[in-house]
Amino acid sequence: MTRNRSLVFEILLVLGILSALVGLYRTNYLYAQQQPGGNDFLARWMGARYWLIEGISPYDERVSLATQIVIYGRPADKMKGEDIAHFVYPLPVMIFIAPFALFEYTVARALWMTLLELCMVAIIFLSLRLAEWQVSPLKLSILALFLLLGYYSFRSIILGQFAVINALLTIAFLFAIRRKNDFLAGFLLSLTLCKPQMVFLFVPFGLLWAYSQRRWDVFGGFFGGGGVVLAVSLMFIPDWPLQMLRQILDYPTYTGESSPLTILAGLTPGIKRQLEWILYGGFIGYLLVEWGIGWKKEYPHFLWVSLLTLLINALVAYRSATTHYILFYPAMMLIFRILEERWKRFGRWLVWVFLLIWFIGSWWLFLATVQGNQESSLMFLPFPFLVLLGLWWIRWWQVRPPLTVLQVIRNRIE
Repeated sequence: MTRNRSLVFEILLVLGILSALVGLYRTNYLYAQQQPGGNDFLARWMGARYWLIEGISPYDERVSLATQIVIYGRPADKMKGEDIAHFVYPLPVMIFIAPFALFEYTVARALWMTLLELCMVAIIFLSLRLAEWQVSPLKLSILALFLLLGYYSFRSIILGQFAVINALLTIAFLFAIRRKNDFLAGFLLSLTLCKPQMVFLFVPFGLLWAYSQRRWDVFGGFFGGGGVVLAVSLMFIPDWPLQMLRQILDYPTYTGESSPLTILAGLTPGIKRQLEWILYGGFIGYLLVEWGIGWKKEYPHFLWVSLLTLLINALVAYRSATTHYILFYPAMMLIFRILEERWKRFGRWLVWVFLLIWFIGSWWLFLATVQGNQESSLMFLPFPFLVLLGLWWIRWWQVRPPLTVLQVIRNRIE
């Protein structure tokens, strides 16, 4: 009898999950019908569609023009700063995009939004596991709701940003390293290069740390698994790196600056160029020092430096986006966990206060500064620097220095 009840429960659970997914897709489909958009996804979907159906390279000018016509009803005007909607992603991204190109756009967008929402849930749960933060089911539900509806998550999903999937790959790499699934970790790390501007500093740090720990399977996954994916992509379009490079070089002709450090330096236009050099040099130099200190250190130290690297990566990237800030969620969880551990009940109250300020403040700043449908450059500044302060504050407790001989003797006496 017990076995039959268990079977019935499992069947009902599966049916419940399927019903929830269908309902989620249906909601996204209705939204996609009523609110055309998702331009970030549209450019990638159009490239995959032309490639699979017409046999035209996703980097072809005809693909960009077709996307512009869907967005504006005409070719984009570079002089007005309009997006010329290049594909501008490495070809291996087709692993994730190509299946959606088999559907018409509204269906594909609804399916893509559903996938991103599921990825966001996975990011939240993995971030909790990385931070080793134990929360009650009620607290988890409220926390997940805040993060899912927060400005950075919501914007990423509405735009159809691939950054969500790339963030999940990055966080899954950190989790696989923790679980010592090294080949999988290396393969996941190679896939993060599908959006290289999010991880161009993080990837070399991950490989350097793996080398310092003699964890060779990470290299096997990165160069073996990732090498196979790269080789297959070159079989389809042998010169795709050059085609992509041409599109990348076209970016400065129609896009503004979006590096947080450049935006920060722009607040003092008279010394902007000199201040940029100081900021970029200072942050990169500081990061290299932390890499050196983290050489051969154990996982807790590696995790802290990894989170710092992801944050500084976003600060110094020439082309950044606020949608990349979902990579800061593991750092938020770690800060909140240590805040609760250090200050107990008061710390638990502070977590909710900080979360409310972050949630309300980010939406208020967006609504107060948005111009048309374009977010203000001010949206790039508060969140990463607040997280940076938090990481500096928790450093002592996350990265414990080794005890001296005197401290060991004293501890034994006590």
